[in-house]
Amino acid sequence: MGDLLQFTIAGLSQGAVYALVAMGFVAVFSVSGVINLAQGEFAAIGGLVALSGVGAGLPLPLALVVALLVVALVAVLMQRLAIAPVRRMTTLVSIILTLGVSTALKALMLLLYGPQGRGLPPLPGPDLVIGGVSVRAQELWILGVTAVVAVAVTVFYDRTMLGKALRACAEQPVAARLVGISPVAAATVAFAVAGLLGAVAGVLASPIQLTQWDSGLLLGLKGFVAATLGGLVSIRGAVLGGLVLGVLESLVAGYVDSGYRDAVAFVLLIVVLVARPGGVFGRHAQARV
Repeated sequence: MGDLLQFTIAGLSQGAVYALVAMGFVAVFSVSGVINLAQGEFAAIGGLVALSGVGAGLPLPLALVVALLVVALVAVLMQRLAIAPVRRMTTLVSIILTLGVSTALKALMLLLYGPQGRGLPPLPGPDLVIGGVSVRAQELWILGVTAVVAVAVTVFYDRTMLGKALRACAEQPVAARLVGISPVAAATVAFAVAGLLGAVAGVLASPIQLTQWDSGLLLGLKGFVAATLGGLVSIRGAVLGGLVLGVLESLVAGYVDSGYRDAVAFVLLIVVLVARPGGVFGRHAQARV
């Protein structure tokens, strides 16, 4: 039982990182229909920029804020320069286009930061041992911040005028134009939100997993799987999908073999696409955030 609880706690903290990345996928897809395969690179950029800030002598909180702003700017520039000019954006075109941007961002990170991996210092706080189960302070930070961010994003879409405008662009784009809501502006805001979510994931994961130029690859793919579990249109489904994926990975690594950890996400993706293409935790195919 002790091992089970230990694996579960570790899986929940890792799954919370996946959930943040998955929410970024949902934020973009639910508004513009774009599958942003550069979402994992947003996380990597966030971690690397925060590392640069700390290395330059900035206090850790200020370095984290700078990282969030830089990644949000990168996301907005990506939308304005690479996505907005395309007149007929289909799902296939968005995949190819964002894959190209992802490759370019990885190459840029490799040139700027080199191939070596580095990690941010952990956020302050005591490690806990509860009933023989060890819980690191960083894991508590990951779970707590993810919970706050998930609630904030949900409230943003459900309660604020801007969030409702984004949902209107997604559900009724023609009607949204008629009442003066710009789909292009909505997509820009959605990408900024996705950039912020990716950056939060990157800076939270960095103290536990070293950040390097290609660390966003697997993180982005697993975030996509988590988002798919929620149908790619549900914030709540993305969070649940991330947590489930993290726990399954941890249990497989602990009880079977750690070499199978990364295979869990892709086996799960195949099962979901075959058995329930609309997602496991999404309400239905037309559900929104």
